[in-house]
Amino acid sequence: MADAKKGASWLDAETEKKPAILAPSAYRDALRRLWRDGLPAGDKTGWPSLDVHYTVSPGQLTILTGWPSSGKSEWLDALLVNLSSQGWKFAVFSAENQPVELHLSKLMEKIAGKPFAHGQTDRITEDELLEVSDQLDQAFGFISTANGEHFPKDVIAAAKPFLERFGDCNRGLVIDPWNELSHWRPAGMSETEYVSQTLSMVRNWARANQVHVWIVAHPRGARKEDGKLPIPRPDMISGSQHWWNKADCAITVYRDLEKPDSRDVEIHVQKVRFKHIGRPGLVTLRYDRVTGRYHEKLELVTARDYGFPA
Repeated sequence: MADAKKGASWLDAETEKKPAILAPSAYRDALRRLWRDGLPAGDKTGWPSLDVHYTVSPGQLTILTGWPSSGKSEWLDALLVNLSSQGWKFAVFSAENQPVELHLSKLMEKIAGKPFAHGQTDRITEDELLEVSDQLDQAFGFISTANGEHFPKDVIAAAKPFLERFGDCNRGLVIDPWNELSHWRPAGMSETEYVSQTLSMVRNWARANQVHVWIVAHPRGARKEDGKLPIPRPDMISGSQHWWNKADCAITVYRDLEKPDSRDVEIHVQKVRFKHIGRPGLVTLRYDRVTGRYHEKLELVTARDYGFPA
């Protein structure tokens, strides 16, 4: 077990600052700007049908879940590629997408629209590889997953100086998955309390630094319903309801694992805290195995009321 001094890094010192009290008049100029310009939607995801339900704004926390092999990391990669074309910059901690060059090859496929490896389809050429590599170099930084334990604060500490280089750009941090991080709880602190305080630390840092944070977290096991695994919800992640409470947005990527040849992937937007960002609903995209891209499947777009509080 990690020693207490190192493990205590789960709590960001910024969260220990005493809160200040400000009169509403202190926000008058900001209110006038909102009144004049309107509440700004986030940046588009690259899928118009999904933009109705989910857009991406700096300073927010998105929780992403789904069963193993559902494609949640693959879909998140596609989202990052789409956002990078709008000028976003990303720090990525992806413990399961290793080695990094393999992860890069998957991102390259999504940008080029061609497979990386040999096959029946024309692959990325060497010239294209160099060109796309330069594009990735302008938008992505990868946090090393080697050399011991990584606590949540360690990931933020590694991401911060990289992202600060792009102060005028929209920026994001990916933690994929949460389950691969090291976690230390003081004696007497329950897992629920730990998750609550740690997610608050991450969310506060995201807001203070105007960085959008995506956390990918695996749900606990569940029994099949009518022969299928149920659609996982944020409160099915270990740590319970706080994964729902702390999220600004909560998304589940779901694929019918009983139909391995199906290319349909359901994106369940289960929570959106602010209505100018989107609203809960379900969109079905079609996955292209050759390029790793996701395409619209408009005839299957539906809406769903998940019945959860904001």
